[in-house]
Amino acid sequence: MASLKDQIRKAQDIKHQDDVEIPEWVPGARFRVCGLPSGDWEAYQNSLAKMTRRDEAKGVEMTIKSRKAEIVAKALRDQEDGELVFPDLREGIAILSKRSGGIVNGLFNLVRHLSDEDRDFTQKVEAAEADFGAGQS
Repeated sequence: MASLKDQIRKAQDIKHQDDVEIPEWVPGARFRVCGLPSGDWEAYQNSLAKMTRRDEAKGVEMTIKSRKAEIVAKALRDQEDGELVFPDLREGIAILSKRSGGIVNGLFNLVRHLSDEDRDFTQKVEAAEADFGAGQS
């Protein structure tokens, strides 16, 4: 029997959604959108707010920096072969940053949902308990 650590390492817990169509970009193509692992979400959350010091007289300035294009570039895959649409992350961010904000935002929200980032802690615990009660391991 494998150790708990090995079982966790092998767990397939990252959700995905197939058959995502974006006809404005590529008519007829189907994409797979994947949730992201916790490390990517933590990096995203840590980068949202960036403090910069302007000068002593004016104090501190808060700058909010959106990185939705980065999250989408990390999650968007070709449904046929499962490969990233943007293997070069910088290029993907540059391309997506110039696309429709509504489409990128919609994909971002889907990634967020697939990553379970749209539920609070209590909802996550309740879902885990339900899965456990259903006999999932």
